[in-house]
Amino acid sequence: MTAQATYAQRLARIEAHIAAHDLAEAASELVSLRRGGGMADSAGASSLPGMAATLPPPTLIALVRALLAHRGTDGGWHTDAVLGALCPLLPPELPPDLVRDLLLFAADSAYDMPVMTLAGLVAQQLRHGPLPQALLATMHRRQRESLWLRQLTARAANSPHDPT
Repeated sequence: MTAQATYAQRLARIEAHIAAHDLAEAASELVSLRRGGGMADSAGASSLPGMAATLPPPTLIALVRALLAHRGTDGGWHTDAVLGALCPLLPPELPPDLVRDLLLFAADSAYDMPVMTLAGLVAQQLRHGPLPQALLATMHRRQRESLWLRQLTARAANSPHDPT
């Protein structure tokens, strides 16, 4: 069996798990695929982010929730890389609990979430409530990457903080 066939078969299994709404298994397979060497086939076949971009928003949100749950039992760079790759694909408005969970992920992740995705999550959180204290250090570290994040950091510094 060729490497391309192996990748294509694994991606097909992930798509089948998603279609069957077995998102916990899909999350596990996604991390396994990443751990096995990548997120895109070197021959130009469909990529994992490309496949995820075609998912309806509710399914993508549910998959990200499953990955966050999976992170609790199988954390590390591979899980964080899959989450970090899928976060920019999320719709611009998310449930407040998911925003908070993603911000906590961003604060302690081994993977740096794209700065504009982080800034969008921070802006959403500031509409819902205070920022998790753990996120402020991440924002300060990354604020030089984006004027928007600098402005949000200044706004967050002048608002109450969530002690978590």
